[in-house]
Amino acid sequence: MMLYIQNFKFKISNWAFIKRSLILFSVFCILNSFSLHAQEIRVQGKFSSDSVKLGKPIEFYLSAHYPEKLNLLFPDSTFSYAPFELQKKKYFPTKTKNGISIDSVTYILATYEVDSIQKLKLPVFVVNAMDCTQVFSNTDTVYFQHMVKSIPDSLTTEKLPLKVNVNYLGVPWQLNYILMGIIVGILIAVLILVWIFFGKKIRKYFRLKKLVSGYESFRIQFDSSVDRLNKEFSPQSAEQSLVIWKKYLESLLSKPYTKYTSKEIRAIEQSEELGLSLMAIDKMIYGHRHENVLSPFSNLKEYVQQQFEKKKVEVANG
Repeated sequence: MMLYIQNFKFKISNWAFIKRSLILFSVFCILNSFSLHAQEIRVQGKFSSDSVKLGKPIEFYLSAHYPEKLNLLFPDSTFSYAPFELQKKKYFPTKTKNGISIDSVTYILATYEVDSIQKLKLPVFVVNAMDCTQVFSNTDTVYFQHMVKSIPDSLTTEKLPLKVNVNYLGVPWQLNYILMGIIVGILIAVLILVWIFFGKKIRKYFRLKKLVSGYESFRIQFDSSVDRLNKEFSPQSAEQSLVIWKKYLESLLSKPYTKYTSKEIRAIEQSEELGLSLMAIDKMIYGHRHENVLSPFSNLKEYVQQQFEKKKVEVANG
């Protein structure tokens, strides 16, 4: 029994050793593969200038030479370009020759740091089955150009006769009442003169504008109501169209048409054609007869248009 247990422990120990060996071998192969890829990839980075100013754009060229079979990714807007900040970037099409591909990107950067020497190196990412491998470019350097020279000793804050006072100093605000009165008086005089010479034309203009606007509103509302009536007849729709006509005519001629019957309107207006049209509409409303729907309402609309033109001439000449 003891021998069996020892053999069993020996087998477990051997299996654990084999498992660890396989893991180490896999890691070695992966690292070796990464090393081979890194050796095959050549990444170069270079600034367009050897100096940079605060907040001014500077270009950083990043290029990669690599085997055609590999898949490379360049840094995007989420990458940190410290001590620089990315403004924009420009990609160039991939060029491949004899199995070697060349990719390049121009990064437009700006710095807001004031260090005299600023450096940058960027990676490219080799896409693998499990993850991505970084291959960095060389480090390139730029020199920061200071816009303000060093302050002479004679102007140091210790030697300047400065007096600090952060207390609020109230400045009284004064209104020039004389000037204000003159301006207001001139404006009132101008308005009075304009009203005296052009008041009648101004009133006429706004009355005509209101008249035309009211007619256009009626026309749209009336046409829409009659169109619905023609598509789907009902006594209620016919009555609604007639009410729209009466209300507008009442506002246009200042007569209580909404309270008049068709017979009374015929007597007031002394129009035989208008009376016949109103009688036909009454038959639609009370007798549910609708052999010809459009003709009576077209006559009503034409009558309103005639009254509108008369009113417009009256306002224009008034």
